[in-house]
Amino acid sequence: MLRRRVAIALRQHRENSGMTQKEVSRRTGIAANRVYHFEVMRSVPPDEDLIRLLELYEATDEAAELLAILPTARRRTPSEAAANDPEQFNLYVGLEAGATQIESYDALVLKGLVQTADYAEALLRGDTRGLPEAEIRRRLRLRLRRKELLTVESPTLLWLVVPQLVLEVPVGGPEVMRGQLAHLLELAKLPNVELRVVSRDVVPYPALHGPFTMMTFPIPGDSGLVYVETRVRGLFFEEPAELQDYRQVMNHLRVQARSPKESSRLIDQIRKGIR
Repeated sequence: MLRRRVAIALRQHRENSGMTQKEVSRRTGIAANRVYHFEVMRSVPPDEDLIRLLELYEATDEAAELLAILPTARRRTPSEAAANDPEQFNLYVGLEAGATQIESYDALVLKGLVQTADYAEALLRGDTRGLPEAEIRRRLRLRLRRKELLTVESPTLLWLVVPQLVLEVPVGGPEVMRGQLAHLLELAKLPNVELRVVSRDVVPYPALHGPFTMMTFPIPGDSGLVYVETRVRGLFFEEPAELQDYRQVMNHLRVQARSPKESSRLIDQIRKGIR
């Protein structure tokens, strides 16, 4: 999972710079096949190569984070270090940004990728940990940037399943919820977004254990991952049997949820009924 984070960051920054792997090789002295191997997880770059590449891509703001995870990324055996990393959410956001497809079941609140600023702020200010004002503003800026993944030239494909109850929880009050539901309806019109609602009369269904997110990446041979967030820390699952189990749950949810058109009608009905 950490090797994937490094690979995704290097590929994205190179593509954003407009350079080919051969051009990067010419300008850094790092063999083109090594640049390729770094981008597809076949190898993890030495510290000096990572710094050299980030400097070329003018992306040194990520250097500290990526350098910090390199030692663990180089290990061949599983480690708990990533799950216990206090900066782990940055890791999740980096992986999210590199995913070509995201499949998510939101059992409690809407995921950050589809939240409005007002909805996100209400959740952050309601956190019992009492986040400092500067941290609240930082997280809000981050969530707003994440939303761009759905509207860029090559957008992320998002499959989102949400229980009706989540749409009825009055996060931030009536005005905030009306705005949030209106935003969902606009997102549902995008060709890369499929939104399905599990109506309240469908009980039980195979996801009452809680929310989860599945990600697929443009890396050859990479089967993806599942992310589950708890209050203490997030957990990543990558074993084939684990991924298959979650895929089955997601497939069942799609069948039991309303169609995209019916879901949009239900969301609009809920929005209009807010007083």
